[in-house]
Amino acid sequence: MEQTIPVFDAARPIALQLRTSNGVKTIRVRFPSDEEWTERQRRRKVIIKQLGRGVSETIIANGEEADGALLAKIRTPEENAPEVDPFEASRIIEQLSQAEVDDVVQAGDAFRVTLRVLGGTVTHVLKMASAKDVTEYRRGFARVLDLPYNRQELTINLAAAGALYKKLITTAEGYAGDAPIMHQAVAVKAAIDALDAGFQEPGDPNS
Repeated sequence: MEQTIPVFDAARPIALQLRTSNGVKTIRVRFPSDEEWTERQRRRKVIIKQLGRGVSETIIANGEEADGALLAKIRTPEENAPEVDPFEASRIIEQLSQAEVDDVVQAGDAFRVTLRVLGGTVTHVLKMASAKDVTEYRRGFARVLDLPYNRQELTINLAAAGALYKKLITTAEGYAGDAPIMHQAVAVKAAIDALDAGFQEPGDPNS
């Protein structure tokens, strides 16, 4: 079924209910810009520590600090606004960044990706990426540094996903304006994962 009513509008003010041990806090914000999302992801360092025997531990360094800084930028000025600590800030930012893949369907030489986002369900139709597109995207999207003591530091560059999204996008449904870069990044990854997995049966002469 085609969507006719936008379910996501990045320009619309947002009021989120944050449940805490001291009761419910109402936090009023605007949706972050693509530049703000990109900066937040850049500041969040993913540390992967190899523990041996195929076991690893993943830690987000600077996560609460980055989320607190972003929340401070996007909160709506108001009197007697409730205070929010960095850990609560992370819960709020995670709600805003919600973009979960519901389905990926191949449609000819494209993929139709359905996402659940804040406010409802949206869809993106992306052309199939070329091998060159995928390679350049992966090189630009994640930067990995080897650290002492069997650790690696991973930094995410959302701009690489945004650039490939603009190259592949055919239509985006469910939006009042442009899809935010957080949604673009999830849609691009879902389409590439589907391309890697393949939708054709091996040995099918009609494929």
